[in-house]
Amino acid sequence: MCIRIQMGSIEMGVLRSMLVGYYDNPLLTKDFPTMNIALKFYRAQRRRIERRFRKTRDQIEASRCRILLLLNAGHSAGFVSHLVGCARATVYRTVYRFEEFGEDGLSDRRFHPDSRKVTPELMNYLLSLLDLSPRSLGWQRSTWTLELMALQVAEKMGVRLSASHVRNLLLWLGCRRGRPRPGLRIPVRGRRKVLEAIRRLVGHASEREEVFYMDEADIDLNPRIGPCYMKRGQQLVVLTPGKNEKRYVAGALNARTGRVIHQYSRKKNSSLFLWLLEKLRVSYRRAEKIHLILDNCIIHKSRQTLAWLRQFGSRLVLHFLPPYSPESNVIERLWKQMHDHVTRNHRHRTMEDLISAIDQFLRVVQPFPGTKVSLLTMAA
Repeated sequence: MCIRIQMGSIEMGVLRSMLVGYYDNPLLTKDFPTMNIALKFYRAQRRRIERRFRKTRDQIEASRCRILLLLNAGHSAGFVSHLVGCARATVYRTVYRFEEFGEDGLSDRRFHPDSRKVTPELMNYLLSLLDLSPRSLGWQRSTWTLELMALQVAEKMGVRLSASHVRNLLLWLGCRRGRPRPGLRIPVRGRRKVLEAIRRLVGHASEREEVFYMDEADIDLNPRIGPCYMKRGQQLVVLTPGKNEKRYVAGALNARTGRVIHQYSRKKNSSLFLWLLEKLRVSYRRAEKIHLILDNCIIHKSRQTLAWLRQFGSRLVLHFLPPYSPESNVIERLWKQMHDHVTRNHRHRTMEDLISAIDQFLRVVQPFPGTKVSLLTMAA
């Protein structure tokens, strides 16, 4: 069988230095029992294919160009397949593509490449998905995944993207994967006014007044498991005591100086809160008024607490934050740093050792904020 593609009559030849450097190899000059293909080019057409072969970065396109040039040089299909490193059927398919599509058939099924998939409209739509719930668009999930966003973009915009492509686009847009915070479905009346009044209090308190952020935190002997670096193929094992023990720490953070006063207890009750207030009253005897910014926990406004506060008149003033406002209580950041540096993945066997480590942390972290917490040492 002979396939002849007559596109012009020229003297057939090939630049051996460009296509093959080892035609003289006796292993490559043996006869291959294949059908013969007579392929002829115009001179300009051959030069275009040679130029395409030299400059293309597509390996498939380069292989197709080389197959055609070798066939044009008069070599058999079997010899060409052995030289190029492909199946003999690939040689035939390349010839059929070239016969049907011409030089456009050398490209990898992209005769007329479309414009870029990612447009400003697509980027804006992808970013707008983060403000919507998947359920509002007819999906079952309550949160977005990369695959789900790719499906939604394909359905709405008609553009197919892979999950990894969606991830790269989100990173380019400055988006991140994080944990949301809870909030009230029903807005609190006067929330902005309360927060603004607290900010004015912190910023304009006189020298004879002291302002403190107050809160409590849980301490567990069973370590809080958190992410850390480990060797590939190995998972770090954090040994736990088995039976958990709990302690509670109440703290007061001075808004002006960053000093921390704290108190421990086995129970989180009004007594813990009052012990801390007594420490504050003794430590700041010269202060005419002590302002306490705190949340709405029941121990902060129980009958026992209110009865104790009435003994001191207006010297101790409580300022309650709106519900679900941890970002407005600076001491919450201190507790987070404490858990990150002390209680997460800790290896203390007894509660006394853990309390000692927390004491050391709260001593060296002052003033807070203002201390580079991540660079603290044991000797500090």
